Amino acid sequence: MKNADKIITVYAICKNEEKFVDAWMDSMSEADHVVVMDTGSTDRTVEMLEARGAYVETKMIHPWRFDVARNVSMGLIPDETDIAVSTDLDEIFEPGWAQVIRDNWEEDTDAIA
Repeated sequence: MKNADKIITVYAICKNEEKFVDAWMDSMSEADHVVVMDTGSTDRTVEMLEARGAYVETKMIHPWRFDVARNVSMGLIPDETDIAVSTDLDEIFEPGWAQVIRDNWEEDTDAIA
C-alpha cells in the first residue's frame, strides 16, 4: 500500500468541550475518520461533534482515569485504519499534518512523536 493510501483516524476523549469543537474539527479535517468517546458531557459537545461529522459514543468511566478512557476510546477506531492519531480537543494541528505523517510513515513505523 502506498503511503498516500494510508487511512488516518483521529481519536479523542472529551467532556464538556463545546468551545473547542469547531476549531478542532477544522484542524482534524485532513483525517479520513474522526472518532470521539464522550465521557459525560452536559453541554452541546456531542451534538456539535456529530454535526461536524465525527463519530461519537458516550461512556462513563468510574472511577475516572485518563488511561482507561483513552484505552477504551481506541475501540472506536475503524478496522480499516492504518494510522491512528491520539489528540485532545484543545489541540490544533498545523495544516498539512496528515500529509507529513503519510510522507514519513514506513512499514515498520509504530509511532511518530
